[in-house]
Amino acid sequence: MKNILFGLPLFLLLAACGDKEAAKEETVVLNNFKDKLSYALGADHARSISESGDPYFEKYNVDELVKGFSEGMKDENAFDKDCKELMQKLYGGQGRSFDTAYVKEGSNCLGKLSGIVFQSSWKKKGALEKIDYAKAAAGFRHGLLKIDTLLNKGEQATMIRDFFEDLNKLNGTKMLDEAKQKPGSQVTPGGAVVVTVEEGKGGNPAKGDDVLAHYILMNSLGDTLQSSYDMVKMYNQPLTAFSLAGVVPGWQEGMPLMKKGGKYRLYVPFHMAYGEAGSFNPRTNAYDIQPYESLEFYIELLDYGKPGSLTKMNKR
Repeated sequence: MKNILFGLPLFLLLAACGDKEAAKEETVVLNNFKDKLSYALGADHARSISESGDPYFEKYNVDELVKGFSEGMKDENAFDKDCKELMQKLYGGQGRSFDTAYVKEGSNCLGKLSGIVFQSSWKKKGALEKIDYAKAAAGFRHGLLKIDTLLNKGEQATMIRDFFEDLNKLNGTKMLDEAKQKPGSQVTPGGAVVVTVEEGKGGNPAKGDDVLAHYILMNSLGDTLQSSYDMVKMYNQPLTAFSLAGVVPGWQEGMPLMKKGGKYRLYVPFHMAYGEAGSFNPRTNAYDIQPYESLEFYIELLDYGKPGSLTKMNKR
């Protein structure tokens, strides 16, 4: 921070200090859990800007960022053609310059874009009714100014994590309940649901058998997380078989209900998938599978055999 500030004009330094002092004088009262959560979500979202490494961050107009953020939360079309043109003028055609003549309007448009991202992500999670927009905007402002101290960072992180995990549980339950209502659905003892897309003509694999199958992995909201079709094409390698003894319990119970040559949808509750921990990828420093995330698989069962009959081919 200090290294950046040394290169700023005096009026920008004074403006930044003035913003912080004005924010401290604002009365932001967090009366209940919804207020606190909304404030924490806004502050956390602000860090996507303040901690992004944007070299121009200290030059943005905070008031306009917050104003735009508030508009973007309420109107998914707030970032319009005029905003796109303004951003090009602010950053230059190649995004390598910064024209201070457009800071005010550009800050407003950047705020609108940020508000739209905030709104759309939580809308998809089915969480908008749980968020107070005014408190989220207050948290966003404090987060930009790095004075979001109404809740300490630890409390904010815990609230957001718990909120996210609760939404995963709710969305997973909704997905599974809907799957159970589909014609011909079968429910395994552990709660996984198998729905036939195209009936196979062959036999059924048993627990522990080797299996050759294509699959598309989706979360409970329908987002594709992984696809064997794409991986085969990307790496130009043949599809490899695997043992049902080495996959998640949902597959172990669901696959024996499928027939060779068929296509199915398998809905797996989180406790039969990656559980409370999810699947964290240290290479990307992010979750491949979120904690408490129930999953949907599209599966094409190509072949199966006794343990070791297909997987031994992988070792050649």
